[in-house]
Amino acid sequence: MKVPPIDNRPGEWPHGVIENWTRLLARAQHLESKAGGSDAFEQMLATFREMMRTGRFDGFKALLTRRLAARALTWLWLHDDVIGPRLLNVRLLNTLIEAQQPRLTRITLVQMVQLYFRFFDRLDDRDKTAEQSLRAVLEAHVHAQLRLLPEPRMQSLRPDALTQLKQHGYWLLGLEGPLALAKHVREQGQELAATFEAYGLAGLSTSRYGDVCRAHFYLETLRQLVPGEWDEVLDELLKPSVSKAPYEGDKRIGHAALEIIIDRAGDAPSDIWQSFILNLAGDPRIASSSPNYRQWWLPLGEARINQVRGWLSKEDLRLFLQAVEQYGNESGKEDLQRMFPARKTFLEGLFKLGLIRHTRLMLGGIAQQSVRRILGEEVKTNFAKMEGSMNDKAAIYLDCGDFHLVEGSHSFKIWVYLAQPGPAMKSYEKNLFSHSDLTIELPKAYKKLYPGLGYEAVTHNGTWQRKVFDFLAENGIGVDIEKLLSKQEYRSYLNRHGVPVVRSNKVIVPSALQSPMQAVKPERLPELGSNAFETTSYAIGSASRPLTEPRTVGAAVEASVVNSIRAQNNAIADAGYSGSRRLFGKEPDAGTALAPVDSALPSVVAVVADSASAPLVVNELSDTALAGSITRLPKTAIAVMHYFASNPGDKARYASNVLEIEIREVNRLLHGPLRTFCKQDESFGWSVSGPALAVLNKLFP
Repeated sequence: MKVPPIDNRPGEWPHGVIENWTRLLARAQHLESKAGGSDAFEQMLATFREMMRTGRFDGFKALLTRRLAARALTWLWLHDDVIGPRLLNVRLLNTLIEAQQPRLTRITLVQMVQLYFRFFDRLDDRDKTAEQSLRAVLEAHVHAQLRLLPEPRMQSLRPDALTQLKQHGYWLLGLEGPLALAKHVREQGQELAATFEAYGLAGLSTSRYGDVCRAHFYLETLRQLVPGEWDEVLDELLKPSVSKAPYEGDKRIGHAALEIIIDRAGDAPSDIWQSFILNLAGDPRIASSSPNYRQWWLPLGEARINQVRGWLSKEDLRLFLQAVEQYGNESGKEDLQRMFPARKTFLEGLFKLGLIRHTRLMLGGIAQQSVRRILGEEVKTNFAKMEGSMNDKAAIYLDCGDFHLVEGSHSFKIWVYLAQPGPAMKSYEKNLFSHSDLTIELPKAYKKLYPGLGYEAVTHNGTWQRKVFDFLAENGIGVDIEKLLSKQEYRSYLNRHGVPVVRSNKVIVPSALQSPMQAVKPERLPELGSNAFETTSYAIGSASRPLTEPRTVGAAVEASVVNSIRAQNNAIADAGYSGSRRLFGKEPDAGTALAPVDSALPSVVAVVADSASAPLVVNELSDTALAGSITRLPKTAIAVMHYFASNPGDKARYASNVLEIEIREVNRLLHGPLRTFCKQDESFGWSVSGPALAVLNKLFP
């Protein structure tokens, strides 16, 4: 028998059926919205509110054993902005869970889940006195309650939040949950709201959890931006609600945004990106104890901090020149106006040559007013203050790698140093300077740190540039003078003086002496040719005792390294018996002779082993194998290690300039024999790894 085919074509519903269905749907929605609401429920809410009003909580714990009370309390947490926060804390939450055995009802658990997502990382703001995180405690209870949740008796037409969280809560819940969800949304190519709905969490896209998810999307946009480009996402990331949202571990969204911007900006960020950094985190050139520094900069690491500090050198220079020019114009002083163009050309030339690595701006009160009057809110960089006779002046410190400058306005001299003139210039712990600090205390500190190392203080008269160039040339430092003079000044300079003759053997800056007692006037070593690392048997002696005086093997090793690094330059004062006692643990024997420096360096272990007066050095080291590897390195490799131990984060070219080793050789050593001892950071700077540094300090203190 043939059965006629079924007609699956949609037909028209009678009007009465549609009306009845609409009424049923509206009633169902009304019942859903009123679920849990009854006279008894309202009375329970009133009971809790009365307890809060009177401060009398008699029978409160016993009350929490009732299912209705648990539902009412979690409702207050979720919906009452006045009573809820006052009743929500870690102790009360634990009490509720303990009272509701064996588990919470579905409605109560749903409200706790909503509470978690709605406030998320801000939950801890509601119980700041607790030793535990309120969010973490609530999260742990939700996990535990989900495990106790029985399987639903029938399948729902809509995704059930509790069922979904029971299955996916291990990655959705937690501070890193929004990051995981954001990655999931991108991989699926979905909208955030649709993903929330798929997990039964419809409506929570506007919660704090949803806000944090969107913050992660902002970061992804930031990763895709053309470097230096503006996008509205930058304004969103500046909002505290976004920048302080959790990211990974202790890091916030703002930290991640800063890392992306800094790493992608390269050597020269746009004004847009630089302004974003300063608006979000402030200037990193502040005291390390500052709350802002600890909050925003410390988590980023020294490499990124130094990178931003280098960028801001341009801003410091701009503000300095602005202050000097403006004050000269406003004061009407012809001498200031006359001297300014030459100073501006000179300083801007140093920047264009790429010589400036670090700056420190100092402004007197009047100079500050001048800058702020001109630039207003545009000024975001940090600067030190000056007082006394420097109140109407501006000054700037410039680290130019091979030399250092302190320049000022008005009649202030330009000070030229061959090394950093004391720690105050780069220490943001000191934020106030006087004329005496810059003209008396700074040179005094320099002399103590580098006895015998020259410096120059030049008055800004007609020949001041020549004096600076000559001083640098005499110490083996050449600069492109054409970039530091105007065209007219450059032609005049060549006609009158010619090109400065730069000494072939650049003076190598020794390590700063830690104590003034170590300061000894050095003597010039014999010339050794163009290679600073030629072998020589010339031993470094103390100025206070004959070279033939018995010394320890440890002192000989130290002398060898110093001799290798500082050949063609100044000898260094002997470390003395105290250093030997520290290294070997006893006084040296009178018969311990100074080993020739060439034979001492190749193998420290072998030299010490041959000495009957001293125990094996490696016994005091944490890693004897590492010690043996270091002592077998070539002298040039040890010299490079010493350089980066003293100057962590410097580039290979700086070591090449200071040590007078070809840059190719430095790179060969770093990527060859030294690859296990030295590490390179994100900014391509080098440093000695922790274990190798400890061993190096013990072998060659």
